[in-house]
Amino acid sequence: MRKKIFLFIVSILLLALVACDNNGDEAKSDNTKENGNITTPDSIGFGAASVGGFWYTLAGAMGDQMKEIFSDSTVSIVEGGSIANLMGLGNGTFDVAFTNSEAISEANNGEGEFDEPIDNFSTIATLYPNPLQIVVRADSDIYSIKDLKGKKVSPGIKGYSGEIAFQKILGLVGMSYDDLKGIEYIGTEDASELMRDNHLDAWVGVLDTPAATWQELDTTVGIRLISLEQETIDGLNEDNPGYIPHTIEEGTYPNQDEDVETVAPYTVLLVNDDTMSEEDVYNLTKLVVEKKEVWQNLSATFNDFNAEYSVENNVGDMHPGAVRYYEEIGAME
Repeated sequence: MRKKIFLFIVSILLLALVACDNNGDEAKSDNTKENGNITTPDSIGFGAASVGGFWYTLAGAMGDQMKEIFSDSTVSIVEGGSIANLMGLGNGTFDVAFTNSEAISEANNGEGEFDEPIDNFSTIATLYPNPLQIVVRADSDIYSIKDLKGKKVSPGIKGYSGEIAFQKILGLVGMSYDDLKGIEYIGTEDASELMRDNHLDAWVGVLDTPAATWQELDTTVGIRLISLEQETIDGLNEDNPGYIPHTIEEGTYPNQDEDVETVAPYTVLLVNDDTMSEEDVYNLTKLVVEKKEVWQNLSATFNDFNAEYSVENNVGDMHPGAVRYYEEIGAME
């Protein structure tokens, strides 16, 4: 049933993209291969995530900068999500998109949420880790996953990476949604307000740190982050190596007084192999790397990002245009 829902979501996203550009259908046909070459799309569809999340903000900033290298094209930022963005690349809705690293191998192999393999996309940059965060109020009696029994929990938006990871975590500790008091499929801002009013016990999601929404709640109400047991971390990583063990260090949030152990898939920037040429991808990779100060001004989560970081932590097959750029600057042999 969830797979059908995802396909429906992607269909809606396609309609949204067309609505953003009345020439959408024509634009997608303009970049078909001519004499073996791919021409730049007139309208570049950029798969991000929901408004208010960092992916949407980052995609907007990248879209503004992309005008420098794609001066004859428009960039349309569309709400998507890790899984929906991969499906959007697969069906041609998106030309550029973010995803979380754990979804890449599942898309390539037609596993998990994907009914069939998707192989028409490549990586151009690995940007930063997206830790899985389990947030409760500071005065909560929840200290472990098992303490969520009988509690109302938000796993974020239905079908996003956070919910998929949360279901895996519950399974690893012998629990399911049936053990919870209720589920709220909402974004971070709505979850924060419900938690502030004691109408929600916990939020689970894959999000950059420190997340502004939870920083604000920590300074007013106070929050705590729940660590995963080592056995659960190992189980997630064995299930999918994209779930990388990660420590959210003490002090990441204002009142966080100890390290929190979790997992963190990387945020990865992908391109559609069918619609983006090698030259376009070379120029886009160069822009992403050389404009890193712009992204760092948006979030400290980019502080470690550079060409070497991107190559060292690469997930999935890298596009030839990206390889050419990284080799040219000596970041890749």
